[in-house]
Amino acid sequence: MTEDTAGSRISLELLGLFVEVVERQSISAAARAWQIAPSLAARKIGRLEAELDTRLFDRTTRRIHLTEAGVLTLAWARDVLAHHDRLTDDIDALQGQLAGNLRLVMSEYVSTILTPAFLAAFSRRYPRIRFSIAIMDDIVGIEKRDYDVAIQSGRLPDSTLKGVRIRDYRRVLCAAPSYLARRGKPTSIESLIEHDCLTHQQAIDGYWTFRKGTDVIRQRVHQLLFSNSYLPLIALARHGMGIIQASTGSVRDAVKNGELVCLLDEYECVNSDGSSLATWLLYPGGRVSARTRIFISELTAYIRDLPK
Repeated sequence: MTEDTAGSRISLELLGLFVEVVERQSISAAARAWQIAPSLAARKIGRLEAELDTRLFDRTTRRIHLTEAGVLTLAWARDVLAHHDRLTDDIDALQGQLAGNLRLVMSEYVSTILTPAFLAAFSRRYPRIRFSIAIMDDIVGIEKRDYDVAIQSGRLPDSTLKGVRIRDYRRVLCAAPSYLARRGKPTSIESLIEHDCLTHQQAIDGYWTFRKGTDVIRQRVHQLLFSNSYLPLIALARHGMGIIQASTGSVRDAVKNGELVCLLDEYECVNSDGSSLATWLLYPGGRVSARTRIFISELTAYIRDLPK
């Protein structure tokens, strides 16, 4: 199979659907993403296999497994689609238009609080750009995902990613008045071990890290509950379940209306290595499309102007 001979018979649509099935590990999930019936998606994959005269998937198991031919076809399909995207992107840029897909990876906080107003306005300015958003609260392993831009909080991972530090932010300790009435306020960082703490997966080995002056303090806490998302932690804290560590932006309204009370303000919450908290805009190395460059530029300016 060569690009010249296969490309004359096989549509970009079939290649795109094939890649979608592989990435989602399901024909049904790919069909939902494409807003077509699963039976139609299955027929299209069958048509691709007929054009190539080979099986692309091993259908003897419940999960999607590529055959050897499928592995080769996947690499070729991604290359063809990437070349097509670059060509259309360059043509659109020449004509003063931006179009195509932007694949975004964000934390729940970024996707629900920081960026909705920006994304809505950006979409109105560039109506030919389509978006996909994957929620990922931890940037560890981000380099293994297919994406154009990631907006994440935490330390920049050691990888081939390019990163722009676009925003510093603060986390605070807080709890509901009902919890404090029942258990009392913690009187020191050390006393957190005696309290019920609702922790995020970024709390390594059940420790929270703080800075006071030049001193960095790693304090073990009592983990009553552990989650990979801050949203349920905040909701449970508001109902008096325990103490949380959360960004000021995510609890600002709850603190303002008295649902949560800030604690031990003299300590600064920091990353596990003692570094200050920051939001990063990340993108893979290599060529960056015109739509991605514009998106990065405008989002960076927008987030930097937001209140801390």
